[in-house]
Amino acid sequence: MKKLLIVLICLVVVCAAGLPVANGIIMERTIKSAVEDNNNTAAKVGTGFRMKILEYDRGLFSSRIKWSIENTDGFPGINTTQLVLLDQGTHGFFSVNSQTSLEENPWYIEWVNTHLKGKNPLSIQTRFFLSGAMGSTIHMSAFSMEDKGKVLDVHALDLEVSTGNGLETLVSNGRWEGVSQGNKFVMGPVTFTSDLYRLTDMIWTGKNTFSLEQLKANDGKSDPVDLSGLTINVETSASEDKKSITMIMDFYMNRIELGGKPLSGWSATFKLKQMDTASVEQGMLLYSDMMTQAGQRLEKTAGNPEYFQKNLKDEMLRNTPQLMSALNGLLKKDLGIEITGLNIELPEGTVTGGLDLRLKKNMDPSNFFIFAMQPDMIFSFFDLDAQLSLPYALAGGIPNLTEPLFPGMATGFFVIKDDFLSLDMHVKEDKLFLNGQQVVLNQ
Repeated sequence: MKKLLIVLICLVVVCAAGLPVANGIIMERTIKSAVEDNNNTAAKVGTGFRMKILEYDRGLFSSRIKWSIENTDGFPGINTTQLVLLDQGTHGFFSVNSQTSLEENPWYIEWVNTHLKGKNPLSIQTRFFLSGAMGSTIHMSAFSMEDKGKVLDVHALDLEVSTGNGLETLVSNGRWEGVSQGNKFVMGPVTFTSDLYRLTDMIWTGKNTFSLEQLKANDGKSDPVDLSGLTINVETSASEDKKSITMIMDFYMNRIELGGKPLSGWSATFKLKQMDTASVEQGMLLYSDMMTQAGQRLEKTAGNPEYFQKNLKDEMLRNTPQLMSALNGLLKKDLGIEITGLNIELPEGTVTGGLDLRLKKNMDPSNFFIFAMQPDMIFSFFDLDAQLSLPYALAGGIPNLTEPLFPGMATGFFVIKDDFLSLDMHVKEDKLFLNGQQVVLNQ
């Protein structure tokens, strides 16, 4: 019995001693797998971002990794196409702890020495676990920069990011105290979170939150802006078969003042319902490709912004067949847009409203040509229910709002109810009704 116990203890000791070595191997596999997954995805979606391992030195109890993030279009604000990161990892019993630095980038060291007196504000720590998951803790200390006699204060940032095995999940939690330039510009604090699951190469489902405590801007030339209490929550979910997705965004703003005019209590919920997953991804890929191509052509014209719009139009024309294909895939039964809880507090009164628009059956983009000839046919494809109420004092002096605009209308878009302008529009039995009266378009 004692011999067996001694043997078991020896095995435990040997296994424990080998854990740091095993963690070092797992760290290498995790990093190389992450680089490969990123580059495969980048190739599919057509982005310029690539990752490359420049050096990998794995020892028994520590590792040194030099790797890079490359962008053929360059990084904004810095004259380089490559961002080099150096990781120094210590192999522990249950994980590998790594310190990441940017010291291999001459432009970064020069910037720190020139603007921050050699004090590096950035600290990045990453842990690699036996399960293949990893998590990073990023801290940026506050610093100030002076440019043309103006001092810009950049406040502290704390960010935690973790990913699951195979980068299938992403969880983040961050707070940035913001940025300011005296009383002329103040932004922050900003908080943000995410809890996401990768559905496709381009689409992630889950929740994102964003909040901005304050934004003030007054340069003495334009109308001042003063915003506070902005909160945005976005949740994307997939159907059980993953063939469709629904996106819900809650929006709230406590107060905003534009040019000295106070507005408060903005809130609404926006929903994009039953969107075809494959078509959404196709549209995202096309958008990414068009923006990339237009940007590359813009560089060749010395960055003249006047050419960007033209280049983008050219790209849209070049991709018209693909765009129509993506649109055809989206226009399927039950695709819908919904707005609920719209509420805006104005000095003149409160704006309220809602919208529910849904496709009753599949529709081909060519149907739009038929609708141009026979407008009433559109109501056989759509269900609609919309309400909007505006303070009369806000828009009561605009006659086109309350008067019929063409013979098929019995009322204007709005009717006067007490101190408000009211709109009530819905489709019933393939007919459009506005404020209780049928609207006839085929006249």
